[in-house]
Amino acid sequence: MATVSNPSFDAYRLNASAAIKLFAQGEQWREQVLELQQRRLARDRAALEGTLETLRDARDWSDFSTASQSVLRDYFSASAALWQAGVTAAMQGAGAWADTARDLTQEWHDSLSGLQPGTNTPSALPMREWMAAFERAVGRAYGGGDGVSGGASSQAPSGESGTPGTTDEALGHEHGEHHGR
Repeated sequence: MATVSNPSFDAYRLNASAAIKLFAQGEQWREQVLELQQRRLARDRAALEGTLETLRDARDWSDFSTASQSVLRDYFSASAALWQAGVTAAMQGAGAWADTARDLTQEWHDSLSGLQPGTNTPSALPMREWMAAFERAVGRAYGGGDGVSGGASSQAPSGESGTPGTTDEALGHEHGEHHGR
């Protein structure tokens, strides 16, 4: 059985898939944050229990001071490990978000390229304009790349806007303003 293409359903499916991917990624991030929070609570509990044990076992100030230093050393060591894990999670999360944004942009671009360039489907025109603006924004965020293929810079010299061959005025937006239509 051949699958018939329905542009409005295909657009809905693509956008729903993008939203679900972003939501799932947010849930993964929350799980990582909760795991780090649990490790922090375990570190704090161990420090409190160590301090309590130090107070119980110390016979004088010298014993208490020596044992307290050991508890603090363990606490700071665990804190450094938590900071390192947090930074690693943040860097991995940022990379994952960037990869997802790149993949979604590519999927949207591919879905739009499937439409005939000569057909001005009313539902496709706003999406094309939005995709062009989104690609420029992603390109600027990635240091001037075109945001999709990693090709030449899409950033125009100051005073100009848009990608080469595509200006905001050509898209019907004077000075890149999208509001007030």
